[in-house]
Amino acid sequence: MPLPYIEAQELHVGGLTIHPFGILVASGVLVTSLLVVRRATQRGLARSKIESFSSYILVSSFFFSHVLDVLMYRPRDALKNPLELLMVWHGISSYGGFIGCLIGAFVWSKLKKEPLFPYGDQIAAIFPVGWMFGRAGCSIAHDHVGRLSNSALAVAFPDGLYYPSGPRLDLGLLELLAMIPIAIVIWWYASKPRRSGSITGLLCVLYAPIRFPLDAFRATDIAGADARYFHLTPAQWLSLALFAAGVVLLVRSRQQPIVGREATPAPPPAA
Repeated sequence: MPLPYIEAQELHVGGLTIHPFGILVASGVLVTSLLVVRRATQRGLARSKIESFSSYILVSSFFFSHVLDVLMYRPRDALKNPLELLMVWHGISSYGGFIGCLIGAFVWSKLKKEPLFPYGDQIAAIFPVGWMFGRAGCSIAHDHVGRLSNSALAVAFPDGLYYPSGPRLDLGLLELLAMIPIAIVIWWYASKPRRSGSITGLLCVLYAPIRFPLDAFRATDIAGADARYFHLTPAQWLSLALFAAGVVLLVRSRQQPIVGREATPAPPPAA
């Protein structure tokens, strides 16, 4: 028996319409930001620097999540109306957001002349928690439609909503469930002082093998199905790149210093 199709209703406050998806995403950003600052300061990193770093990647990720969503999945829309690239309320892409994070992080690192990964690791350690908020929003917005399925995890999409009708996989829900064990592993790994870049590398290596097969279940029999390039979605191609980047980071992190003042030996007592 498929899972019920739950659709959260919009809230109307005055002339403002508030979408449940937006509430969950905003909550995820707020919770993640608070936890990142707390974690970073506990490890001896300057509060002002981690807050500045977070601001750069937040703005960059939201901007590029839309720009790359258009370029990767709807390039014809950009050709018809180039201003579509600036209409950030018209859809976002998770991998576009990841690339935006990377761009923002590199820009911050160059402008501030600070190392990237001691700060990036603090966000990577908390990221799975915030990401679950976002995927919870996707699961009630049902904006990642999968194939027809008789699985116990299929969702009973209403008849007539998509053709052909029937229970379908909801990839937002599936990724939400998949992030739970990833969050546990990252939390355990990051609970001890680690070498710079290792937490980010581990997150890449864990997430990419989850995302790649999930995208294989995206619907291909509905209008507006995701674009494919050589039989793979853009997210699948980027998952391959993300996994390779994670392996490189884990290898290189072996030569990096350990982040966290717990790892700094106390000075010997004065004679």
